[in-house]
Amino acid sequence: MYNSIYPNYVNSYYGINHRKQITRKQDEEKSSQSSQNAENDLQQERKQPKDNSYFPNGEKVAIDYTRRKINIDQVLKDFKNTTNAIGAPDEIKSEVASYLSLIENQSQKDNPNPQIIQSNLKSASQILDEYITNTLKKPSKVVENWVDALFLQQIDYKTEQVLQEQTVDVVQEEETQIVEEQQSVQPENAEEEQQQQSDSGIYVPLDAQLKRMFIQAKKYAAIDNKEQALYSFQNALEYADEIGDYQTSAMINYEAGRLYDEFNQIEDALYSYDRAARQSADNNIKARAHISMAKIYDDYVNFDPAVEHYCAAVSFAGEADNLKLQTKALSDLAQIHTGKYDKQNAFMFMNMASTIADETQNEKVKGLTYSKNAKMCEKLGEKAKALNLYGTSSESFAKVEDYENLAKNYRSAAEVMLQYGNSAKARKLLSKAYVAAYNTDNSQLQSQITKDLAAL
Repeated sequence: MYNSIYPNYVNSYYGINHRKQITRKQDEEKSSQSSQNAENDLQQERKQPKDNSYFPNGEKVAIDYTRRKINIDQVLKDFKNTTNAIGAPDEIKSEVASYLSLIENQSQKDNPNPQIIQSNLKSASQILDEYITNTLKKPSKVVENWVDALFLQQIDYKTEQVLQEQTVDVVQEEETQIVEEQQSVQPENAEEEQQQQSDSGIYVPLDAQLKRMFIQAKKYAAIDNKEQALYSFQNALEYADEIGDYQTSAMINYEAGRLYDEFNQIEDALYSYDRAARQSADNNIKARAHISMAKIYDDYVNFDPAVEHYCAAVSFAGEADNLKLQTKALSDLAQIHTGKYDKQNAFMFMNMASTIADETQNEKVKGLTYSKNAKMCEKLGEKAKALNLYGTSSESFAKVEDYENLAKNYRSAAEVMLQYGNSAKARKLLSKAYVAAYNTDNSQLQSQITKDLAAL
């Protein structure tokens, strides 16, 4: 559910904990917790009070955000209360009131124009945000973001008496219609369709209510509202557990792990990824979860558990016949051994990654894999191999007209040529990089290559 402009519950998720040491023992301790204890912990966490009924100045919030639909009267009342809550002076209140008056007039028509109402709400929110910005001496879009979130909900733009029975649904009206259509025409092979969606990275639950909750949480994550996304994922997780949809539970844990990872809440991220890997029946999710855990251990220079998780990812990706994901895990394994200057294992995993990449018959995957291998060869002092791999990678990028990566490849190859002392070939490669870069919108890359050419 979408909370009002002063959410209290976000403190549970917003505290970023920068942990410097992550040990294998900590991971094993988390992994060894019983499923029942984990569920009890989640239940307790979800029962935290989330009372957001009042503004800081004592005004009661008009909108009941636990309901399905809201009326424009409720929105206007909360907007006025927001103006009072931030202590806006009379001139600001007057300016805001002029826009709210236009909204009230429009809402009294038989067929109110939503675009006109939204436009005026947006203008009024920008006025309040400008006042907050000037007062706090730092940029603020808190009111505008609140209004944007309201637009995602079902709003009755025609004024009427506020009824307690009115409810709110934060999923867009379009998405609700899609859900209803899919409910009425449910395919016979629904489980197979769900699996295919998961394989492609687009997972949609079959239960209509869980589907709405999942889409809502994903939407908040997409607009970088991580606190609200985590809260929404927790609600969806509770419902998924209630109806016994453990596949969705696994996917929610994976998504929550990604958000914790971004917050640098490392222990929470590892715990969520681990639960996703253990719960899911989808080997694609298992592989992604293990790659994510491996990257965390790699970032904290914890070699053994990182390798274990990468190897698990290779195995699960192979079980799922996901060549692209398998290539990525093998390439990451090569990179972690390159960091230890373990040439034998680094080249073994590079060759395996290249072989699987070729099997994908995906030129973008091949290009990225060979380019990454080339960079590793540079670090290992194998310049000749690096040049050959840059050449192979460039052929793949050229086939799919990926000019940005093509330009970067030529630039990297030019740097290797300069290390050989061959400035003439380096200039030729930079000239090719220049041409490729100007087929992109990457002005920074264009400028870098121009400077490289001028320096020769």
